[in-house]
Amino acid sequence: MTMPSSTAVMTSPSAAPSGGLAFRGLWLFSSRTDALLLLIPLSLTVLAWAGSMVAQPVSDTVNRMAIWTAQYVLGNGTHVVLTFLLFAVHRDVLTAEPRQPRLLMFGGLAMFAVGALMFALYYANATAYAYVVGVIFNVFGLHHILSQCKGFWALHTLRGHQAGLGAPAPLERKLQLGFVPLMLTLVLVRLFFVAETSRPGDTPYLDIDQGTPFPHGALAVLLALWLGYFVLLFRTLLRSGSASGPKVLYLLTVATGTGLVLVAPSWGNVMLPAMHGLEYYLLTARMMEPREGDAPSRVTRAWVWPLMVLSMLPLLALGVIHLLIAGPAQGTVSAAATDLKSHMVLRGLTTFSLAVVLAHYFSDALIYRFRIASIRNVMLRRLGFSR
Repeated sequence: MTMPSSTAVMTSPSAAPSGGLAFRGLWLFSSRTDALLLLIPLSLTVLAWAGSMVAQPVSDTVNRMAIWTAQYVLGNGTHVVLTFLLFAVHRDVLTAEPRQPRLLMFGGLAMFAVGALMFALYYANATAYAYVVGVIFNVFGLHHILSQCKGFWALHTLRGHQAGLGAPAPLERKLQLGFVPLMLTLVLVRLFFVAETSRPGDTPYLDIDQGTPFPHGALAVLLALWLGYFVLLFRTLLRSGSASGPKVLYLLTVATGTGLVLVAPSWGNVMLPAMHGLEYYLLTARMMEPREGDAPSRVTRAWVWPLMVLSMLPLLALGVIHLLIAGPAQGTVSAAATDLKSHMVLRGLTTFSLAVVLAHYFSDALIYRFRIASIRNVMLRRLGFSR
């Protein structure tokens, strides 16, 4: 999900700052739901880490199971179909801008063509396939996750604005604009170019045979930039007198997640994806709810979550198959799948799911272009923010 800075979604004059951190009436969903959105990913990460410390001989397996849970249960890998479910239930999202259906169709076909090329590459050179998949889905996936964090930041600002809090400080707007490029750069440098630990000869977390351009000590520079950004951000928020408590709490969690990816990538790869999946669950459920003025539909409020779960079951089933055949969080099929026909079918389904992920990235980049008035009006209405 890619959403705009707070200035792009404000539609009414700002009220005077109220001072302090207010919570009442400023949650995006509810106090319980917003809290669980932050506590579940953190709890999964902490509990899995503690389990890995106790079960040292199988600590890697514990980490892979936690990553698998974030991917397939908490939604980082399964939520991708929800975009297309939303199109099917509410066509106003699909047609919010006249050219959008055509762009989505051609973009989706292009992503499936990329999927077909990846399928062919796997059988031509499995090692090259693993490298290509690793780069594509870490770079674009991380951009997607960070963009959604920025979007939630904007929604928190809008919620506070509509409740009468003042407009964000100009420095907060600048920091918000720089959030995705800065965090994306820091995390990608960490994952691809900095040694994972200080052990001699250790490689980066994402080793695609590129060597180790920077020693583990370079992490100090990345952490200094990360810390400087968030210290400046929270100083700005707390001094503005117009920041809501839920927004500060949310951004603290984002800071924790991004910092964890820098310090311990294997555990940050649990927390941030889990948070992303749960956020998308809640956003989709909110947007699928019937609104006043909607065309008649059989999809009532009671059907929203059942339809979401049903739509995600095929991807969950594929994840379970990979868990049983290849082990947790593995993207390739092991030698246990000895039957060539079964192997090709499973590989085809896996590649199809990767193409769906790419199509989801492309679609979200279009349907959340809030700078376009018609899209902004439709999406804010679906999110329940229109007045």
